[in-house]
Amino acid sequence: MSEPILVIMAAGMGSRYGGLKQIDPVGSHGELIIDYSIYDALRAGFKKVVFIIKKADELAFKESIGNRIAEVVDVEYAFQELDKLPNGYKVPEDRVKPWGTAHAILCAKELINEPFAVINADDYYGPSAFKAIYTFLKSNPADEAYHYAMVGYTLSNTLTENGHVARGVCSVKDNMLCSITERTHIAKHEGITQFLEEDTWTPISDDSIVSMNLWGFMPSFLDEIEKGFTSFLDQALIANPLKGEYFLPSVVDGLIHEGKAKATVLHSTDRWYGVTYKEDKPVVVEAIKNFQEQGLYPENIWTLPYLTLANHFKFEGDILTVNPTGNGHINDTLLVTTDAGKKYILQRLNQSIFKEPKNIMENIENVLSHLKAKLEGMPNVDLERELLTLVYTDSGDCYYIDKTGDFWRSYLYIDHTISYDIVPNTEVYRSCAKKFGEFQKLLSDFDASILHEAIPNFHNTPVRFETFLKTLEADPVGRAASVKEEIDFLLARKEDMHALTDKLEAGILPLRVTHNDTKINNVLVDADSKEALCVIDLDTIMPGLAAYDFGDCIRSGATSGAEDEPDLTKVNFVTELFESFAEGFIGAVGQNFDEEEIMSLLMGAKLMTLECGMRFLTDHLDGDNYFKIHRENHNLDRARTQFKLVQDMENQWDELTAIIKKFIVK
Repeated sequence: MSEPILVIMAAGMGSRYGGLKQIDPVGSHGELIIDYSIYDALRAGFKKVVFIIKKADELAFKESIGNRIAEVVDVEYAFQELDKLPNGYKVPEDRVKPWGTAHAILCAKELINEPFAVINADDYYGPSAFKAIYTFLKSNPADEAYHYAMVGYTLSNTLTENGHVARGVCSVKDNMLCSITERTHIAKHEGITQFLEEDTWTPISDDSIVSMNLWGFMPSFLDEIEKGFTSFLDQALIANPLKGEYFLPSVVDGLIHEGKAKATVLHSTDRWYGVTYKEDKPVVVEAIKNFQEQGLYPENIWTLPYLTLANHFKFEGDILTVNPTGNGHINDTLLVTTDAGKKYILQRLNQSIFKEPKNIMENIENVLSHLKAKLEGMPNVDLERELLTLVYTDSGDCYYIDKTGDFWRSYLYIDHTISYDIVPNTEVYRSCAKKFGEFQKLLSDFDASILHEAIPNFHNTPVRFETFLKTLEADPVGRAASVKEEIDFLLARKEDMHALTDKLEAGILPLRVTHNDTKINNVLVDADSKEALCVIDLDTIMPGLAAYDFGDCIRSGATSGAEDEPDLTKVNFVTELFESFAEGFIGAVGQNFDEEEIMSLLMGAKLMTLECGMRFLTDHLDGDNYFKIHRENHNLDRARTQFKLVQDMENQWDELTAIIKKFIVK
């Protein structure tokens, strides 16, 4: 399942408020309602935001909101313009009003390929609402393409004392939306809540469930909006050409009545806040202040959480700045600077990946302590640049647990270094191989059995194969028939799957401390000399085989093509790179490895590549639930590249064996 995104409708004219209400501050540090919404969305799990604005407002919007938000989350922009109409339609003369919320989402269609939530920019929804909608979108099965969701509020919690409001009034049964009717004029009238329609006031229950335009949709909804827009225009251009609007709730209601879609109602007991009128602003400001006093939000939502976390660690000097940094996909990372001229990395461990963060940190602390003791006795070693340095907390721990249960740890920042995502040349690859080999050599006398398994069965190829077979048998999304060639490729190599684990169990290969994520970008390289300095990203350290670490770096580095290259003619195993890495790695481990273990490295290269391709193919068969995809058959393309590399290795096996043998130290 793709990662859900947040779509924010911010193109409204704000005519009743007298200006662009979306950029009017309500927080003590100039925060806007939209800031609190995004803050809550990030806490819930959203990682990308699409703003829908007017093109004319782009500069002002980015200066006031977008640029700041882009520092902490991926941001894209769509533009809702009156002339964005199907061919054959034109804007009525004198029309200035936007075409409505459904048209706004239609304007963002090209930017949305994932499950998505929709909100108004000027409404405050509360943290629980975002968590509920994110959880729904994240867990909604792929075959439920027309299963949507809506966060429903109690009408009495969404009214303003300063005028009327528009709400989608819902009929709900067993938490499912039965119908939704847009009421554009709801207010207190003659002491009770009523709605006005065609000059007639009609009472409405304060307990009615209403929509505040916090929706959760699958991408299928975009096609339905597009299909229905011409029908809407055909009617609106005759009945109400200047003010007719294409509303999201109306589209949903139509799909429900056609029996084409269903929508779960996620009830919220929170109070809504928004600036519909100028007089509403003091109420919102007071509400935000109260939330801060209750601890729901920090005083300054974009900086104080970071500073508060950083203050728990014993940094040298006073903290100057704490800002998001890096492009890692697993852990959230911050860069801390101090007035002592020092820099530090502050990082939150992703507990959805690492279920036992205390065990992770215990592994890292023990391994770094061992490495430090070894390096301290060696000449010409700069410990602060050649080894990760843990920063401890005021209480003496190597991690801090915040109020939400998140684990944070800190390292001294290693300045003036670079890392490579793609192998630039044989020299850098050889240098990185040497550093990984030194890592193995320095830990050769460490008792690997005392380490925790960071991720159980991570490189247990037989277990991965069993998972593949079970998924193949279940064929949950009916893809097996279309990938018979790839399936046969794996089945033909069944005996290879346990080649290394059998030798481990028989005591032929020793259990070692292994890194388990030996991509070249996990070695920091000196920016000037281009010499490898330091092995980083130690979260996956655990007991394993040296062949795993050798093989994983060969898999990801000794290739001519990208991991997801669809054109297999561009994907080839590069023997020259294999030789340079083997020379660096084997030369570094020296006589700490016997000949049996060194010869196992080649099988490690094959098995790590085969295993990775098997994992990609398994996820493809399972409906793409684990690895993030960006296009149809993305995981299948990834699997095919790995299988192509395996085939190339097999075709050159004698040559690769000879390369390994020539570097063995007798």
